[in-house]
Amino acid sequence: MKDGLTLWKERCKTYWNEAIRYLKLMGNSGLLFTLYFLIIIGSYYYSLFLDWLPDEFPAIWVYVLVFGHLLTRSGVRTFVKQGDLVFLLPYESKLSEYFQASKWYSFAIQSVVILFVVVLLSPLYMKYSSHAGPVIYIIGMLIIVKGWNILTSFEEQRFQHPFERLTHFVLRGIINIVFVYLLFIGADLFLLVGLLVLMAILYFFYFAKIAKKHTIKWEHLLEVEREMVTFFYRIANAFTDVPQLKNKVRERRYMQWFLQSVKPSPSIYHYLFTRTFLRANDYAGIYVRLVVVLALLLAVLPSGWLQLVIFLLFMHMMTTQLSTIWYHYDTNFWVDLYPVNPKHKKQALTQLSFRLLVAAVVIEVLVLLLTSDWYITVTALIIGVVYSYLASHTLIHKRKKA
Repeated sequence: MKDGLTLWKERCKTYWNEAIRYLKLMGNSGLLFTLYFLIIIGSYYYSLFLDWLPDEFPAIWVYVLVFGHLLTRSGVRTFVKQGDLVFLLPYESKLSEYFQASKWYSFAIQSVVILFVVVLLSPLYMKYSSHAGPVIYIIGMLIIVKGWNILTSFEEQRFQHPFERLTHFVLRGIINIVFVYLLFIGADLFLLVGLLVLMAILYFFYFAKIAKKHTIKWEHLLEVEREMVTFFYRIANAFTDVPQLKNKVRERRYMQWFLQSVKPSPSIYHYLFTRTFLRANDYAGIYVRLVVVLALLLAVLPSGWLQLVIFLLFMHMMTTQLSTIWYHYDTNFWVDLYPVNPKHKKQALTQLSFRLLVAAVVIEVLVLLLTSDWYITVTALIIGVVYSYLASHTLIHKRKKA
């Protein structure tokens, strides 16, 4: 058997070779242009938003919510696979280097995320909390605490019962919130160092001993790994076909009313695609999140052409996401046995996407009606309906598989 570090390096390299291919496909699809556009527009309105905020704005709670969440959510990327439950289980005692590499990898990736968020919030920090110390001091403290969270998060995964893991997660969350609060109000350095010492004691005299009492729960590590990989695959799936994305079904009884609206179905695909949207993977979840985020953006942006640009951009993102439903059943040969005309499949995707896009247009127009000028609202309604028709009848079929 290979040593643990060599095995980890091979798996990490394999994952990134695959991830880079998807990132290239996402970049070629126009993602980079969209991000570039959003950065330019966002930076301009970010400065206007800061000027609009009152002097008594409680910025401290923004830091507590954002960094408290980032610090507490400290999952360790282990690259474990299904076969490890059989083949690596006997070598668990010899895999210390493997899991150490996983911790360092997770620490590095998540520290970069914290660095990015600190830079993003630095204008807000300089306006309201510069008394807390230099930005480099804030970054250093947050990264130290992130390291503690990575170590403790891995050890708490050894518990068998989900409730035990949840209680330890909540404990870390409380400690992180207290630390972030003290850090950003400019608490004395000795107080922060004292809290860091307390966290170190908690790790060495409690969390470290968990490893001696409990073995690694491979099934749970595998589930965590699948969730992390699936998160990336879901993003990539909006731009290209991802065969590795496994279907995950949710019942969602509260949305059955929408499913009933297609009965009796013109064809089996109308019912099948609608049920897929409601229950499979996260199609409905992503659609709802895009609608909500767009509504919030339209509500806070000043009335004008920028609202229309953002509106069209998000409508295009919804179309891109809905287009992936077409090849959801490509690996299921039973669907190919349906004795129906293939054109019914195209009609089903057209009808479903048109209804969902029009529903999104109605919601966003209502938001504009309350927050924007009437001519912007009318223009958005016309553009939205026209785009919904063109996207559902033409554009969406250019993105799907032939």
